[in-house]
Amino acid sequence: MRLLVLLAAFLVAPLFGQGNVVINEDINALAAKGIVSVAVLSDDPALGAMVQFALSAHGAIQVSPNSPVKVRIGRTALAAVVACDHPSCAFTTNVEGRDEDQLVLRVADAALVGLGRRWQLKPLYADTKVAFVSRYTGHAEIYVTNLARSKTMRLTNYRNTSIGPRWSADGSRVFFISSFRSSWPEIFSTNGIGEASKVIVNARGALGAASSGPDGRIAFASSNKETMDIYVAGPQGQSPTRVIRAPSKQWVNTDPSWSPDGSRFALTGGPTGSPGIYLASTTGGPLRLVSTGYGYCTEPRWNPVFPDQLVFTFQSGALRLGLIDLASGTVKAIETRSPAPLAHASWCADGRHLVAAQGEWLAVVDSVTGKVTRLTPANLGYCSEPDCWTRR
Repeated sequence: MRLLVLLAAFLVAPLFGQGNVVINEDINALAAKGIVSVAVLSDDPALGAMVQFALSAHGAIQVSPNSPVKVRIGRTALAAVVACDHPSCAFTTNVEGRDEDQLVLRVADAALVGLGRRWQLKPLYADTKVAFVSRYTGHAEIYVTNLARSKTMRLTNYRNTSIGPRWSADGSRVFFISSFRSSWPEIFSTNGIGEASKVIVNARGALGAASSGPDGRIAFASSNKETMDIYVAGPQGQSPTRVIRAPSKQWVNTDPSWSPDGSRFALTGGPTGSPGIYLASTTGGPLRLVSTGYGYCTEPRWNPVFPDQLVFTFQSGALRLGLIDLASGTVKAIETRSPAPLAHASWCADGRHLVAAQGEWLAVVDSVTGKVTRLTPANLGYCSEPDCWTRR
C-alpha cells in the first residue's frame, strides 16, 4: 500500500476556531497575562499562512494583523530568517528544514521561542506529530498530520475499520487495531508504505490500543483470557505477558499509558460503567486508585515533560479534561473557552498543549489558558482518537 497524501486544498486554509485572530488588543495588557500579540509577515504567503495558523493555536500567542509586534519571515529555498525588531521581544533566528513541512514547523518554533523568551516558552511544533482516525473515505482509517497542517497523510486504506492509533516510541510507525484480515480485531503497525506488519494476532476477544513505552515495548488490553487485562510485549509483539489481571469479568483494565521513565502505568480500571484512574508497576502488582473527585474517569495520559502530571477525561454533565498532579495530590479541571465536550487528550511536545477530540473534529487545547483551537478542517470529516508523538 503506497503512502496516500491528501490534496493540499485544505492544508493552507483560513484560520478558524475559538479566538484565533484578534484586532487592536492592548499588547501590554496581554503581556501581563503571559500572552503576546503578534502579526506575521512573510515573503512566501503560503509559508506565512501555515506559520500563522500554527502560532494561533498557542495559548500564549494572539495573532493580530494590527499588532506592532511583527514577526518577519524571509525565505530562501529550504532556509528562512525569522526576526522581530520590537523592543519587547526582539530576536533573529536562522532556520533550515530538510523539506517544506519541516521548514514550516521550525519557523513556527523559532517565532514561538523568540517571542516567548520572558516566559521560557518551549518548542511545540517540529516535535509533535498527530495520528488519528478519520472517516473521510466513509471508512475509519488512520491519518497523520502536524500542528501547522502542512501535510496530512492517510496511512491505511483497508476499507474496513482501523482504530486506536498509537505511535511507536521512535515515531517511525503507528500501531492500530483492525479486523481487515480476520473476523477478530488484531494489532498492526504501519508507516504507510507497503503492507502493515502484524503485531498481535490470534488474540480472541476485545483488544485495546498498543501504547509504546520509552524502550519500545508495547502495552495493550486484551480479554483473551476472559477478563480484560493488561499485557506487555516486545516492539513487534514478541512474548506477550499478562502483567495486570482484572479481579472479575465485571472489572475492566484498559488504555495503559507509560510513565516517562517506563516504570509505571496510568490506566483506566474499575467496574463496567464506573471507571477510574489507577497507577501500577509495569511489571505487575496491585493497582492504586488515584482520587479525582469524579465518578467517571478514563483515558489517562502521562505528561512527557512534567512526569508528575497526568491528563484524563471525566464526565460532569459533558465530557471534560482534568489534570492530576501526583506530587501534590491535586486535581483540577482544564477550564476552556469552549463549551463543547473534550475527550481523549494526548500531550504535545511542550508538555503544555494537548490534542483532543472535540465533537467531530480534533482541537489543540492549552492546559494553562484553556484556549481551544480547531485543528482538523471540516472537509476531513469526522475525526477522533488523536495520539501525539513527541521526541523523547
